[in-house]
Amino acid sequence: MRIAICDDDAVFTDKLQRLVEQGLKERGDEPEITVYHGGAAFLAKQPVCDAVFLDIDMPEISGFELAGQVGETPILFVSRHDELVYSSLRFRPFRFIRKSRLEEELPESLDALNRTYLKRNEGKKLSFQAKTGEVFLDTAEIEYIEIYGHWLQVHVSGGKDIMCYGSLSDLEQRLSSFGFVRTHKSYLVNCKYIYAIEKGQVVMDDGTGILLSRYKTEEVRKTFREYMRSEV
Repeated sequence: MRIAICDDDAVFTDKLQRLVEQGLKERGDEPEITVYHGGAAFLAKQPVCDAVFLDIDMPEISGFELAGQVGETPILFVSRHDELVYSSLRFRPFRFIRKSRLEEELPESLDALNRTYLKRNEGKKLSFQAKTGEVFLDTAEIEYIEIYGHWLQVHVSGGKDIMCYGSLSDLEQRLSSFGFVRTHKSYLVNCKYIYAIEKGQVVMDDGTGILLSRYKTEEVRKTFREYMRSEV
């Protein structure tokens, strides 16, 4: 992942670079991080990157001025000015991180950034070993997967369900970066199709109720919130 950090505070950028590099490596990525000490340096290079960590209060060119020039690149504002969070919303930032709470708020931001990067850059089709042979499904079209006897039943949006071999735990690992969450020992659900999270069940867009273990409830709610934020 190509990361740009733009902040005029050299001491802080050293710390942020170290934490971002360490955090993304822990999540399986080898980031390329470039630091720009001010908006002018950033604009002079106009780097192509996958995300920008951007200070707001900088001399000459503010972070808000730069934010309007980075196109669709995800912006993570990093600021000491907590009161600017509402002003930043007009730029639709990926995240707003308070410098005073950096080590608390950065991990969740890196989780979401990593998921978004994987979803954008990995192939969306996955292979499944069905009864009839190997099939390839678009992850975005899979609503949920359940254990059905000794088989896995893959429920496909607007299509025919598929029975396949495999382990639900293995699929959980393969699909976690695509917004899937384990709601119960027997179910793996695509957050894209969740309509409501209720006591004891997750309700899908088509009204189907999926079992929700009470031990999984908080994890499901957290994963769904993060999924929704990553889609903004």
